[in-house]
Amino acid sequence: MEKQHIRLYIKTRWLLGLTATQIHDKLTTAYGQGVVSYCTVTRWIQRFSNEQESFEDNPRSGRPITAITQQNIDAVKDLVNDDPHISIDYIAAILDISHGSVDAILKQHLGLRKITSKWVPHKLTQEQRQRRIDICIENLQKLESGIWRLCDIVTGDETWIYHRKIKSKEQSKAWVTKDESPPTQKRPLSTTNGIKLHHDNARPHMNNIVFNYLQEEKVKIMAHPPYSPDLAPSDFWLFNCLKRNLDTYPDATSLATPSDDRLSRRGI
Repeated sequence: MEKQHIRLYIKTRWLLGLTATQIHDKLTTAYGQGVVSYCTVTRWIQRFSNEQESFEDNPRSGRPITAITQQNIDAVKDLVNDDPHISIDYIAAILDISHGSVDAILKQHLGLRKITSKWVPHKLTQEQRQRRIDICIENLQKLESGIWRLCDIVTGDETWIYHRKIKSKEQSKAWVTKDESPPTQKRPLSTTNGIKLHHDNARPHMNNIVFNYLQEEKVKIMAHPPYSPDLAPSDFWLFNCLKRNLDTYPDATSLATPSDDRLSRRGI
């Protein structure tokens, strides 16, 4: 796509009140990743807000100066060492060099590649692994035999929803050398509430006050293996669906309304 067409689109959408995040997302959806960087969108919005009408690049005088210097290579290396999840656009903004220069430094000069981190459960003993299998089989057998009905089970979980819209998979990517394996992260423990209750063994759930209340209310608690938040059903559809297309919000209060609306539309 021609640069001028992209810049015209950015200006039109900005005049209609769209944010830089919204404009960048729409361009990416239409033309694919890499059509334009988020920093470029924000830079052109800044130019338009300063009443610059031209869609052409600012004139440059003299011989072009390469940004791939030893100083910048060392600076990029330090930034990646401090935060392996850092994005190319963020590095470019910090060092005031182009996206392409940062990309070349990372891949050609530092020999790095960016891959997605893999969530892994708490490191389990062999006994805990076997307990996972036993409990899953036991619950499955109760459902298949009709002792339990799937519609009688309520499961709960929690997730982080950020004020600023981010791409969760992109956020989890990290820069590693070519011979390194994907980085792993311990999955944070989740908390849940409900009735004929399926929740994990986090401390709040095992608290005596909670346990006694559920006993008094005659709520059936489904067995759940220890250190196994990755078995929570909400992680396999609900949370991704909830976060999809949520935009940037200034605070938790303004974020709560669209989140509640999305859950309500799904009968939750």
